[in-house]
Amino acid sequence: LLTTAPANPALASSGYNMTANMHAEENGQKPNVATEKDLEIEEPQKQHEQKGVGEMIMQLCLLACFMTFGPMLIMTNKHLMKDVGYDFPITHTFYTSAFCASAVWIYVLLTGTKLKKAPIVTREFYLKNIMPIGFFQGATIVLGMSSYLYLTVAFAQMLKAAGPVLIVVVLRFFGMSIPTNKVLAAVGVIVLGTVLSGYGEMNFSIIGVCTMMGAQVSEAFRLVMSQKLLNNLKFDVLEGLCYITPAAAFWVLLAALFVEAPRMNWDTLDLVKENWHFFVMSGMFAIGVNTINACVIKFTSSLMLKLLSTARAASLVLFNFFFMGEMVTGVQFCGYSISLAGFLLYNVYRK
Repeated sequence: LLTTAPANPALASSGYNMTANMHAEENGQKPNVATEKDLEIEEPQKQHEQKGVGEMIMQLCLLACFMTFGPMLIMTNKHLMKDVGYDFPITHTFYTSAFCASAVWIYVLLTGTKLKKAPIVTREFYLKNIMPIGFFQGATIVLGMSSYLYLTVAFAQMLKAAGPVLIVVVLRFFGMSIPTNKVLAAVGVIVLGTVLSGYGEMNFSIIGVCTMMGAQVSEAFRLVMSQKLLNNLKFDVLEGLCYITPAAAFWVLLAALFVEAPRMNWDTLDLVKENWHFFVMSGMFAIGVNTINACVIKFTSSLMLKLLSTARAASLVLFNFFFMGEMVTGVQFCGYSISLAGFLLYNVYRK
């Protein structure tokens, strides 16, 4: 045994354990040493527990990043739009999209990362599956940022609670889900709460509300189509960013050239030079938001992303009320609470 010991120490130990158990049984004693079968059962259990702990840590880190990058991007963009006076939301969206796309592709080229799905990404595939996602992603950001020119951050976040209503409609449109009566009832509660939130807003703006709701419609389409690309077509997170962000930048650039470029002048360039650090911060936060959103959709679903977004929006409402001095009336708070309750019911009934 000493000269021909097995290479695997666990097998040697199990051989000793079986011998000890046999002697114990011969002497009428109860064996108390683990057998090889016991070890075979324990090892997968330990591996499963370690894997579960690792996944929990990853999910907690993902949640912390998700709750941080989004609000920071919103507050930075709001500062640029309203406080600095850079009222070019479409151009700024192109900048953040191009910034994110450049950073991702530089990483791919410097690290030599191979894109596994590159062979199937033909021109026809790109135009059919990725360009529409880029369009809706760009529309979501442009309309969402434009709403902050007319609405407070708190009220804009309240309107986002209507997101599940639009997701139900889009899923039904694509034939991916048929809502039950309970789901429709929860959607009705969300609509009621959103209407009350708008009724209680002191600085109500029809333009601001329309732009925010347009952003929510675009986001619903983007989420459903992104889930199809990442999950159904098995694209990983990096590949999704590599292909989607340039498409979003392309669509936004077209809009910026026709809508905002004619009214730009040298004062606009001076404004950018004076506040360059805020533009860099916005670009960095945009990379974080796009990466985290893609990770959440990849490892969970578009619905989970919407659930986390609603929880983040609620915290942002409270932050702006307590620390930024934005007014929230009693009717608004009541309506928003009803919307959140409807959102919780929506998630329960969908399961």
